[in-house]
Amino acid sequence: MTTVLITLGPTREYIDPVRFISNASSGKMGREIIKQALKKGCNVIAVKGPCNIEIKNKKCKIVDVVTTAQMFKAVKANLKYADVFIGVAAVADYTPVTIQKNKIKKTDKILNLKLKKTVDIINYVAKHKTEKQTVIGFALESKNLLNYAKDKLNGKKLDMIVANPTETIGSKFSKPVFIFKNGDIKKLNSATKNNIAKEIINEAIKLYRNC
Repeated sequence: MTTVLITLGPTREYIDPVRFISNASSGKMGREIIKQALKKGCNVIAVKGPCNIEIKNKKCKIVDVVTTAQMFKAVKANLKYADVFIGVAAVADYTPVTIQKNKIKKTDKILNLKLKKTVDIINYVAKHKTEKQTVIGFALESKNLLNYAKDKLNGKKLDMIVANPTETIGSKFSKPVFIFKNGDIKKLNSATKNNIAKEIINEAIKLYRNC
């Protein structure tokens, strides 16, 4: 039985006890992929950032996390169980160098934040996967979508990447492009995230079986 390890939702990088850096990811795409994976009879391990997504199914294990570091730890702990990894989560690229212990008080002065890069989760997964594991990533860009997606696919040595325009965030519809490591490109017409999820899972299972 195929096991899918998936990340979904945003991550939060705290500046102080009440403020954080994050993004507008709703987790809806991840939820639809999980639902389709379960319909295909897969077991699912879902590492979920903070979002209002509920999945109640005995074949789906939910691991709730908040920060990128927590998501990375959960992925590392569960990677050995996965046949397919799908990195849907909108992971924060940067995190504060220092988290203030107390709430930062507002002043008239400019507040400068010093940030450092977060760990690259999908890059780690791609480097540590076995020959029998399939890794699928996502790319979200406001311009030069295909070029950036191809660079990410090749740079991280992924099996497939799903390229989406930024308009996808929070929308019920999307018009993604699937790019495969062999150079093939599959463009989808505008469709609901449910229908797109079906296509993603079908391609994921096909790639895994052809490993």
